[in-house]
Formats: sequence, structure tokens, C-alpha cells
Amino acid sequence: MGTLLDLVATLTAATKTTAAPLVEVTSAPAANDALAAPEPLQATAATPAAPTPAPAAERPAEARRNAWTITRGGKPVCTICGAPMTYVEALAEARWHWPDADIE
Repeated sequence: MGTLLDLVATLTAATKTTAAPLVEVTSAPAANDALAAPEPLQATAATPAAPTPAPAAERPAEARRNAWTITRGGKPVCTICGAPMTYVEALAEARWHWPDADIE
């Protein structure tokens, strides 16, 4: 047990005499510290502006609904609910589950 106490005393004395830092930290400016003012945008005649799509109100759109009733053999099976979808999208979704299904 005496040897262990001698070792602890030696280690404690060694850490007290060490004055040099273990890690040296330096600070340098980051890459984005000194940002210059951004260049002003310049219009060029060489590149035409991209056409903007027409607003949804101007497009002839098929009706979208949140719920569609699935029928098989003329009898309702279930109602699919979710994001608005057109008749064609709802029919494709229903036919994925039931190949002979219809949509109302």
C-alpha cells in the first residue's frame, strides 16, 4: 500500500510543477469575418428571362377533391381521403389496390 501512496504523491507533485499548457489555442479570423459588400446585380441582354407560368386560376384545371368513394361491382368499398387529387389520380390510386374498382 505504501507503493501506491508514493505513486499518488509523485503524480500529484508532477501535475503541480507542470506550468506549460497542454493545448495551445490560437484565434484567427474566420473566412466570413471580413466580407466585402456584394457586387450589385447587372442585367444582361444576352440571357432572356425565363417565362413565368400562368397562375392556377387561369389554367383550365380538372376538379380536385379531398375524398373519393371507391366502388366495386356497384357497391361502395371505402372512401379514400387525403391530399386533393383529380379523378384520374384517384382512379389510378384505387386501381393500384383494386384492379376492377371505379371512382365516384
